Amino acid sequence: MTAITASRFTLDGINRGLPGFARFCTYLGAIIGVSAYAMFGPDGYGDDGLLFFLTASSFSWIGIGALAGLATGTALGMAKPSITESKASVNIVPFLDGALLMILLTAVEVLFEPAADAYNYLDQSNLLSGSIIMTMNVTLLASALLYITHLFAPASIVGRLATASAWVGIYAGGSALLLRWYESYMLDVEIGHAPVSNLYEVFILLFCITTIVYLTLESRYKARAMGAFVLPLVSAGVFFGIWLSAHGHAEIKPLVPALQSYWMKIHVPMNFVGYGSFAVACGAGMAYLVREHLEKRGAKASLLAVFPSLDQLDQLGYKAVAIGFPAFTLATILGAAWAAEAWGGYWSWDPKETWALIVWLTYGAYLHVRVSHGWKGHSLAWWTVAGFLVTVFCFIGVNMYLSGLHSYGRL
Repeated sequence: MTAITASRFTLDGINRGLPGFARFCTYLGAIIGVSAYAMFGPDGYGDDGLLFFLTASSFSWIGIGALAGLATGTALGMAKPSITESKASVNIVPFLDGALLMILLTAVEVLFEPAADAYNYLDQSNLLSGSIIMTMNVTLLASALLYITHLFAPASIVGRLATASAWVGIYAGGSALLLRWYESYMLDVEIGHAPVSNLYEVFILLFCITTIVYLTLESRYKARAMGAFVLPLVSAGVFFGIWLSAHGHAEIKPLVPALQSYWMKIHVPMNFVGYGSFAVACGAGMAYLVREHLEKRGAKASLLAVFPSLDQLDQLGYKAVAIGFPAFTLATILGAAWAAEAWGGYWSWDPKETWALIVWLTYGAYLHVRVSHGWKGHSLAWWTVAGFLVTVFCFIGVNMYLSGLHSYGRL
């Protein structure tokens, strides 16, 4: 058996070569099918139905696109084997597999929802998403504790349990958001909307994105110790989410007029890819500063061995910012386009917009001094920590203390 053949029987093997490339093209075909249905289908895109593409006619468009993608990917892969190792395919397929698994998990959860006549806008306590969000809270808190324990017991199973708990938290949180989307339409078609409309929902989205970005870096660079700094940040958000729920901010409510736009489904998730990546960069910065402090104090080699090297942590912080900055830039551009449509102007120096610009300048300057001037190490570790504090104020502080055109997001 050759090495190439053997690799196909590993988890990494099914994401590479012809199996991975064929799946990649299948997913692309399905996405093109959805897009074509939205633009040219008999019903087209609209927010007046439950996940508009889940209809008999839309499934035919999706199916045709998927089959065309599968056939194209298989033919290309067999004709030119080198194309199957393209970076786009190898890097993106695991995320698309995960998205499909999350959708399938949500479809199973829907089966356990209350009967249609049991939905009540005034009493949403029987909705299943609430229980799944609580599962997410518990597993993410457990993961944070396990990652911290891993620092002192690196040779045990604790680290693997920490990673597994974090993955459970992602799938619980992500499927709960999709379930809330379903539930919003079941409460009332006029209420139905994507679950990114209030602080409670976007906190769940932030937990999922932050943890996904972290686990991707952990897997790729074997940096499990960094979880002891990233997951506690997520846990702090979990406690804030619990506070929001206890004070009545968790209910599904109708959208305010400013949010009744397709832009919301694009701008908000992209924004939180930026926020989540900046949180991971902060975790890398804190891990750098702790390791540096331990080295100066002459800590035991066994404790230092748990941490990635200072060079690795410096690189991980940079990679996280390099993920988040383009996403945040695109989100800001999309937000300006949305503002022009909703309020008649691309920029109004609203407090939220102003602080978004401050965040953008903070991380833009970080990349500038690193790439153009060769800054590294201690100074940039502190920069990622300070930058995340600026990000937190932009995300939460503006909502709590300032008012403006984004006042619909105030607590």
